[in-house]
Amino acid sequence: MHVLVTNDDGPPGPDSPFVDYFINALKKYTDWDISVALPESQKSWISKAHVIGHTMTASYIAPSSTPGDPYEGPYYKKRNCGEEWVLLDGTPASCTQVGIHHLFKDKGPVDLVLSGPNFGRNSSALYILSSGTIGAALEGALCGLPSIGLSFAYNSRISAPEHTKAACWLSVRLVKYLYDNWPKDGTVDLYSINIPLHAELGVDTKIKYTHILENRWGSAFEYIEDTILNSPTGELVEVADQVQPEIDEESGKLQFRWKPNLKAVQDGVSEWPEGNDAWAIAQGHVSVTPLRANYQGVAGYAGELKLPSWPLWSSAPFAALITYPPTSYIYPLLASNIHRLLPNVKIVTDPKDPAIAEGSGVNVFHFAEYEDLNFERMIADREHYLTCSYIYRKALIRKNFLAHTIATYKAKHPGSILKKCFPESYELELDYAEYLDEMLDDIYEFRDQLIEGDSWWILKPSMSDRGQGIRIFHTMEELEEIFDSFEENDEEEEDEEDDDNDAVAPKSISESNGIVTSQIRFFLIQKYIRNPLLLESCGNRKFHIRTYVVASGALKVYVYRDMLALFALKPYSSPDSDSDLEAHLTNTCLQGDLKDEGSVRRFWCLEGFDKDAVWDQICRITSETFAAAVSLGRLHFQPLPNAFEIYGIDFLVDSDLNASILEINAYPDFAQTGNDLKQLVDGLFKSVLTEIVAPFFKGDVVQGGEQDDSGFGELALVLDQDVSGRW
Repeated sequence: MHVLVTNDDGPPGPDSPFVDYFINALKKYTDWDISVALPESQKSWISKAHVIGHTMTASYIAPSSTPGDPYEGPYYKKRNCGEEWVLLDGTPASCTQVGIHHLFKDKGPVDLVLSGPNFGRNSSALYILSSGTIGAALEGALCGLPSIGLSFAYNSRISAPEHTKAACWLSVRLVKYLYDNWPKDGTVDLYSINIPLHAELGVDTKIKYTHILENRWGSAFEYIEDTILNSPTGELVEVADQVQPEIDEESGKLQFRWKPNLKAVQDGVSEWPEGNDAWAIAQGHVSVTPLRANYQGVAGYAGELKLPSWPLWSSAPFAALITYPPTSYIYPLLASNIHRLLPNVKIVTDPKDPAIAEGSGVNVFHFAEYEDLNFERMIADREHYLTCSYIYRKALIRKNFLAHTIATYKAKHPGSILKKCFPESYELELDYAEYLDEMLDDIYEFRDQLIEGDSWWILKPSMSDRGQGIRIFHTMEELEEIFDSFEENDEEEEDEEDDDNDAVAPKSISESNGIVTSQIRFFLIQKYIRNPLLLESCGNRKFHIRTYVVASGALKVYVYRDMLALFALKPYSSPDSDSDLEAHLTNTCLQGDLKDEGSVRRFWCLEGFDKDAVWDQICRITSETFAAAVSLGRLHFQPLPNAFEIYGIDFLVDSDLNASILEINAYPDFAQTGNDLKQLVDGLFKSVLTEIVAPFFKGDVVQGGEQDDSGFGELALVLDQDVSGRW
């Protein structure tokens, strides 16, 4: 469907603040082919005029992808290098004429003319008969096309962007309904729509069929006395509050300036019976006025217009498939955000529900554990099936793969921030402790340092999570003891299974995080950061920063600003052979019943250091880490256009405020956030729904609910790299 958009306010700017938002909404909420032809400057109050004898000239502009930002141009030669709008030095009606018959022939015939949104109301006879917006729509009707004039009524010339977006969403929804239900008997040639801009505008706003208020007015001009004089060039010059020059009576001109009493016009609306367009706007309703191409109203249209249920971003039905148990930590957070932000979206819990089957035409957002996702559908149905995880991402989430990813990237990019923000690391592959000496021969650089005994090291099983199997050491003997203890764990666990005693005291971290070596072959050894940032206000306990990062499509990467600080159980002390892991390990999963109120805090509530400097490093490190992953090709990290994933990335800050990345976790354990800080996770899901899920299905959410009072509940874009062509 080919749609021509014009207006009487001209290109985006202070006098035309709505057109770019509206066209952006048309592109998001429909699959229409949009052509744009606008007057090069404001042409308000010009009605359906053409300027006889004037030769119009076309120019072009390249609109910004972000509504409200400046456009590029104008320029006179078409560049054909992206979206371009046409500007004409003519009237709105002339823009309609030339747009229909000349400018866009390569796109085929125009099916619908949309004029607006006008910067201000076009209600009552006084406005409509003079409106360039309605005049442009009337020209479209006289060319035999369905045409709609759209106007936004405001109480303040500066409108909040969320109000404008809400009005644009409602406009597209209403325009689509009117076009799809256009009378076949020829009774309606065009519609005039007025939408009031106010905070309550949304799905519950009433839409009223109305007729034109047939009002009248007095003088619309003011006689110019000596406060405004003619300059020698004939231009009007204001000289009020200045010394009055002498007036040459012989060369003086009789002049009048435009000065209608519009406030009196609007105040007079209350004197008329209900049902007219101006009355509807005054009540906060949307007015829809059917018209003939001679400005006459159409009989038989009255009362409220009820729009059918319509998803917020697509004409196709939409469902959120959530296969987490309703009793889980995240299910109620997801469900409540969907109900609040996406009221037209149905929540489904059964993946076999035929209503969401492949080929049903239903858009499906699937939030589930990795093994519950439909990978075949993910590949085959990329337009209608959006999932919460990529398929391949080992390059990031396995500790040994991450070390390899960063090492390879650093070798090719010696100036990268990753050069200094990832601890010195060595990969170790080991089936049984008895082969340790042989394996260390392959990483002799580490072995030599270990023999010297000057550094402390941390051992991490590559595929374990929740802190399992982490140990610190600084001698060969200690490393051997660690692996021997891992093999003893298997026998101890078998003995515990036979113990019938239900009264079990909480275990220490050392007692509760063992592993079985034969089940985990790959390990990562890293140099231990011995000078972590310690805060006296937090008891000098070591902490790491848990940052939620969202990778979307192929590929944008966002960092969620509201971060967590996770603290060790005990005050920090430099490591020694008898070190208590409870002072060194900050993973709260290991603390269990020992965790106290100070174990999890909001990062931005901490005091005593430059948090903005740390935040800046985290954003840069995250950006280059994902850039490193995609630079290695598709084998171990494959972003897909119809997937996103939330990662929990852990950072450690040292006493010099240098941030280091420790690990990246897929499917982070949100429950460790606890109930006191649940609003942080709630804000994350809200951001994902509004900024990731909704735009995927051609739109954005216009009713976002209440904002997080902290001011930090937002996603910061740190990487925008198109890698879709690689797959």
